[in-house]
Amino acid sequence: MVQALVKSRKAPTKPASTAGKTKTSEKNKPFPQASLTVNSWEDDPESGVPLTAPAPDLAKTPLAFTFPNPAPKPDTYPPGTSQFRYWTAAVALRRGADYWARRVPLKRWQAGSSLKVILDLGEDLNAYYNRTALVFFHGPSPTGTIYSGESPDVACHELGHAVLDAFKPELWGAASQEVAAFHESFGDISAIMSAIQLPSLRNAILTATGGRFYQNSRLSRLAEQLGNAIRASEPGSVDPDCLRNAVNSFTYQDPATLPSRAPAVQLSSEPHSFSRLFTGAFFEILGASLAAKAAKPKQPNEQELLSVANDLAGFLVEAVKSSSVVANWYAQVAAAMVVAAGSDAIYTSCIKGVFVRRGILSLHSAASLPDVAQVAALAAVQKATPALESLPTIGLSAPHYGLDGMLFVEAAVQPRQYLVTSAATDATPATAPSGSAAAMAFVDDLFTRGRIDYGEVVPEKYRLGDGGRLKTHALVKVDGGARLQRRLFDCGLCAYGLGH
Repeated sequence: MVQALVKSRKAPTKPASTAGKTKTSEKNKPFPQASLTVNSWEDDPESGVPLTAPAPDLAKTPLAFTFPNPAPKPDTYPPGTSQFRYWTAAVALRRGADYWARRVPLKRWQAGSSLKVILDLGEDLNAYYNRTALVFFHGPSPTGTIYSGESPDVACHELGHAVLDAFKPELWGAASQEVAAFHESFGDISAIMSAIQLPSLRNAILTATGGRFYQNSRLSRLAEQLGNAIRASEPGSVDPDCLRNAVNSFTYQDPATLPSRAPAVQLSSEPHSFSRLFTGAFFEILGASLAAKAAKPKQPNEQELLSVANDLAGFLVEAVKSSSVVANWYAQVAAAMVVAAGSDAIYTSCIKGVFVRRGILSLHSAASLPDVAQVAALAAVQKATPALESLPTIGLSAPHYGLDGMLFVEAAVQPRQYLVTSAATDATPATAPSGSAAAMAFVDDLFTRGRIDYGEVVPEKYRLGDGGRLKTHALVKVDGGARLQRRLFDCGLCAYGLGH
């Protein structure tokens, strides 16, 4: 583990009037002291809310972790120390992994029985998952050096990539803007769901929002500290109060029609930007379902919040498992969530209502779902199809990339499970793009944003300058051309891709 020279410092306390923020008295309460317990943060370090928890068992299966050695002995270390950062990451990752291991369920990571965690690889405002490890960094901010691995939001986002990769591995290499964006959305949902497992945080959120769950709060604000650090140099690249906020008003647009990058106030086809649409819909469904399910709709309690959140996470997991990987992936998952909710009229109504308002499902598609549900119920008795490791490969014409030959990519061209689509801007059913068209748009974006490692495949004179950005993909020479290979999913700390 690389030891940074400057200690982490929390960002300044925000005014108590900020919606959803914990009161200053709670933020400043001392850490309790007890044997075999460790200090950590409840959520992002920006909130500064302490959590003392039993020292986690990192070797616990089925989803074990391998942290750097030597590990600090369990103790209640103060914030700003490397030992505190170690145990904060360990507590958050163990909580998230235990949750998803039961919910999916899972037997192993893509990497095997244990997933490596690198707590500080060097200086960068980023973090990533590369199928063998979760990797974190440190970097500058207006309040001092910050550590991405110290934020439970960031840690559990990267964990979400690893979880999704473990049970739907064919999404990893898919050349599709919506599939890539969904991977990022699942990471943000993982951060939210992992935080909701804490009773103290559930109570704090319901108190701060007055029981009106769907509003800006420290639960909806993801990675506030890192967002602040990036905002210092790129003011328009992240949300005004965090990295990404699950409370937003974005509605569906075909990502192929969007710019490859845009300020945070707009949607772009960049995966982290476009992910906010699905994350916002999921969070809105959670709020609507909580109000509809609670005994007192205006005063839901923390147990009701936990129950509804767990139900919706279950629907999401079942939807991902059952959905074909196609270009208009959001609509497939949305339809499958409705089907997964089954005969529960409250859940199906809330899910359909939000997805239609967001344009993720067209009105016509939502109306057809009762028939789809009947078909799915009959199909449920059949043996489930095992998850695939990869998708079918297609070849794209590639001279404009500087390639001699074809570019071979994994395409989202599986047979559609549900004959549904998202909505066009006039609310009519949109025409779903073909897998090859979606793949071409996806690859164009990668080259435009400088996210591809050319290796030895493309001569220097045909390459685009990339500003030293972190490469998520690489070109591999094969007979007839080159193959596109995904290397990692990074945290995407801004829509412009500052990680490098």
